[in-house]
Amino acid sequence: MRRKLLTIPSLGRAAILAALLFAVVQAGLFLLSRADGPFFIFTGGPFRSGEQVELAEMDWDALDTLHELELEIVDAESSLTLWFSVQDGVAYVACDLDCIDGNLSRWPGQIELDDRVVVRIEEKRADARLVHVPHGSTEYAIVRAGRDRKYAGSGGTREAAETAAHGTVVEVGEILTGRSQRAEPGDRLYRVDPP
Repeated sequence: MRRKLLTIPSLGRAAILAALLFAVVQAGLFLLSRADGPFFIFTGGPFRSGEQVELAEMDWDALDTLHELELEIVDAESSLTLWFSVQDGVAYVACDLDCIDGNLSRWPGQIELDDRVVVRIEEKRADARLVHVPHGSTEYAIVRAGRDRKYAGSGGTREAAETAAHGTVVEVGEILTGRSQRAEPGDRLYRVDPP
């Protein structure tokens, strides 16, 4: 009988701790959804800061030395951090993990509904739209090759570690979602075009 008395309060404490943890996570997600952009790997809210410029005013060739940009999906009122690459002065972003018609809900699904975005990089933001670059096209092959070179990990240990981790996540994800068994790759590549 003594054991049962000890077990019940322990379960009660565990339930209270679980409820508190749930409340803290929900509060954090609420605050992030209202934040001025993404925070680390977490999605954030719409952009409020950054000098508003035209997309054509951004020097993408110079910006290509950076690894990440921030992207606000206008219709979803959310933002995230993405790797990007530049080809012939035009920026491209991609989603490498089972983006469309998969088991996971990913940002390209939102772009399929409304392609309006805001790009923010180096304290400047510009309205844009994302245009899907189809698999098998010449543009896709050229941009993918440039993107692979940029993120090949030859620039140092941080790049190599990030690229290796990213590749592992994509490979495991493709296996878990069944995408590796399908003919069409699960990734999506987008060109950043003026609105």
